[in-house]
Amino acid sequence: MNNDDINLLIQSLGAQILERQNDPTGAVAILITETTRFRDQLKKDTGVTLTVADARAALDALERYLDTHQLPTSLSSEQTALARLYIDRLTLFKRV
Repeated sequence: MNNDDINLLIQSLGAQILERQNDPTGAVAILITETTRFRDQLKKDTGVTLTVADARAALDALERYLDTHQLPTSLSSEQTALARLYIDRLTLFKRV
């Protein structure tokens, strides 16, 4: 998954998911940055490549969490970690 894939995916889905945020553009920027960092660290630490499908699943999980405060149980460990990262960062972002 390259940076262009990340940007395209998150820009296309992120604004829809985050329309309830005060600043969806800022939230989308956070998601792009965090996805890129997560992808690079995952590859460095484990050799596992983050896929577009993984990022999409994490975004879908974020959307579900924003609606229900629950994460899906069907996610892989990488998808869950990325979704939790999104949730943590957006929670911090909302407080600022």
